[in-house]
Amino acid sequence: MIARNGGWAMTNSENSHNEMLLWTTLYKLKSLPRTGWVDRGIAAEAAESVADHSYFAILIAWVVAQGDLSLDANRVLQLALIHDVAEAIAGDLPPYDPADVPADPDERRQFFNVQRDRSPENRARKEAIEADAAAKIMAMLPGSVRHTWQDLLHEYEVQQTPEAQLVKQVDRLEAFIQSRLYASQFPHAPVEGFADMARKTITHPLLIPIRDAFLEN
Repeated sequence: MIARNGGWAMTNSENSHNEMLLWTTLYKLKSLPRTGWVDRGIAAEAAESVADHSYFAILIAWVVAQGDLSLDANRVLQLALIHDVAEAIAGDLPPYDPADVPADPDERRQFFNVQRDRSPENRARKEAIEADAAAKIMAMLPGSVRHTWQDLLHEYEVQQTPEAQLVKQVDRLEAFIQSRLYASQFPHAPVEGFADMARKTITHPLLIPIRDAFLEN
């Protein structure tokens, strides 16, 4: 039989294959540890996964969006849901070259105790890898859903709407909150760079009280 999938004619077997491939691909986010934690000495099996991070970013973004009636809270929710899907294929690409991470513990702590910013070369490489990964994921989706996801990913990447800007800062806030939890759980892990990042980049009035509450503890 032929099934209509977003305007394209597909056999049921092709449709089923795409659906299975989509979900087996996205499920990789559940077991993909966040690179920054592993590079800071937290064992991969104990490190937050990309899916863990995304779930709490979704919760934070949606809850805080209720506090500003000028925001489209449902749009915020959708943006948060898909903001890291490309990492299922691309992986979690850090803002530094892993080869530059010092092996010496004291040097490693110094390296990570300040915010690590992406170089233009690192950013270009990340954008290219994630764009390729996103295109592969989009190809697995039904046509109508594909267009929605493409619009959301583009909106998030160009950062021109208040909803996308909020989600971007929530992405950073969630990482900062996790760093504070790890600071208690793993006292020797060099996570202070996330506090530096939070002070410099989390400026949204809905997020500052949450940031400051964790900075003070």
